[in-house]
Amino acid sequence: MNILRPPVFEDEEKTRQAYLLNIILWALILVPIPYLGYILVGARESIGRALIQAIFGETVNFLLLFLMRRGRVHEASALQVVLFWLFFTVTAVTANGVQDEAYIIGYPLVILIAGLLMGPRFAVASTTLCLLAGLGMVMAQNGGLINDSQLSPPTLTWVISLAFFPVIATLQSLTVRTMREATHRARISEERYRLISGVISDYAFESVMETEDQARTVWMAGAFEKMTGYSPEEYISTGGWYAHIHPDDLGQDAKDMERLLNNQDVQGSEIRTFTKTGEIRWERIFAHPIWDHKKNRLKGIVGAVQDITEQKEAEKKLRESLLQQSAILNNIPDTAWLKDLEGRYIAVNNEFLRISKRAEEEVIGKTDPEVWSEQIAGYNSGDDGEVIRAGMSKSVEEKQVDGAGREYWVEIIKTPIRDKQGTVIGVTGIARNITNHKQQELEQTRLIAELEAKNAELERFTYTVSHDLKSPLVTINGFLGYIENGARSGKTEQVSRDLNRIREAVDKMQTLLNDLLELSRVGRIVNKPATAGFGSIVQGAIAQVQGFAPIARGCRRIR
Repeated sequence: MNILRPPVFEDEEKTRQAYLLNIILWALILVPIPYLGYILVGARESIGRALIQAIFGETVNFLLLFLMRRGRVHEASALQVVLFWLFFTVTAVTANGVQDEAYIIGYPLVILIAGLLMGPRFAVASTTLCLLAGLGMVMAQNGGLINDSQLSPPTLTWVISLAFFPVIATLQSLTVRTMREATHRARISEERYRLISGVISDYAFESVMETEDQARTVWMAGAFEKMTGYSPEEYISTGGWYAHIHPDDLGQDAKDMERLLNNQDVQGSEIRTFTKTGEIRWERIFAHPIWDHKKNRLKGIVGAVQDITEQKEAEKKLRESLLQQSAILNNIPDTAWLKDLEGRYIAVNNEFLRISKRAEEEVIGKTDPEVWSEQIAGYNSGDDGEVIRAGMSKSVEEKQVDGAGREYWVEIIKTPIRDKQGTVIGVTGIARNITNHKQQELEQTRLIAELEAKNAELERFTYTVSHDLKSPLVTINGFLGYIENGARSGKTEQVSRDLNRIREAVDKMQTLLNDLLELSRVGRIVNKPATAGFGSIVQGAIAQVQGFAPIARGCRRIR
């Protein structure tokens, strides 16, 4: 019941004082019940006095409860001690003084309560006040103003209290000091935890099972208020966990509870909840069952909740970005892809899927060794690493093999992907099929080589032709000199022979020119093969050099 629970305040010391005062007041409220029962059974002559005491005490106790719940904890505590002291003082004075139970038992209670609620100084003050009051009662008893029960001398009773009350105060003071030191250490630990909670996005919780499948959260700590906007009390009063789950995630929460009911942990379940402002937050749940082994059932849950809203928003933006990028990539006729820093494909276009002969789910999230052959995967990984380390684009030409085993040439351009801060977060690549271009380059290379060979052959042919054409001219020029000498000397027979040599040289030149003409037609006119005797070839060669023999002899004569 909430009425029995002590109020909770932001001030921890105030909350602790309220907790103690709440226990004391409810204990005092229950005390008159057995007391009145005893009076009714065994001392009916004191019923009037007992009723007055009970009514007065209960009225005071409920008044103090009211003040405490209104936040007046310190005032209620002080009033409790004063009224408690007055109650026992009046009771003792109207009865047997220091020999009455009100003095012997009541005053120690006043001292204890004063120390617990108000601290050691108030315990010392109340001890002094009680001893002074007791001394006054002794003097009154000795003067006949208070009834003397003659059980023992009142002075002796007071002397005993003189030793007993300070001991109680000392013990109480040590107890309070110990409690305060423990509270101080706990406050420091709590403050550290709060500081840590200010920079983390998690909170811890504990729940108890109210029914077989319904849990009630009883403790939260960490970044709870930062995540939900509620104080723990507000959260619980507005329905707790079940009242703040997104309707679409109730099924997932039921599955999590089923695991806990089977004594199994919940690891990383993702559920949406509503904050105090109505905002939807994504939370990752980790929960551990507290199992009652005697009854073999779940009795509680402890766990932690992590805020993953920003992560989910980032994932959503990434998916939207990937959809946009995929639309762009699919309009590119070349093979295109995106990879993260670990080399996993995060987006590919349709041309990539066609070349690799794979479905999209077989590529996304996979690395090169899982998609391509070992050789191609090695090339790709090496190039990716170089682009990431250098932070610069790279272009390469290489031969690859598609999913059908066909070889083809590609030109690959890889570029680093950067975030807003300029940090490299991945690699994008485009591969263009350049097989036809490569074949054209090879064909051009072959034609150039062939042309160079033909040019060299033409050069050799030109040299040979110029040499062969020059030989008849030299012959003609040489025999013209002989004819001139023969004509002057009247050697007609020699002149006639030399003219025939000139005619043969002219005929030879004519033959060479005709052969050149025929050679120019090679490739356009098909010539029939002709048979030539080796002897005629030798005679022709001798005839070509005959003109050089007289010249050579003349040169020897000149020397």
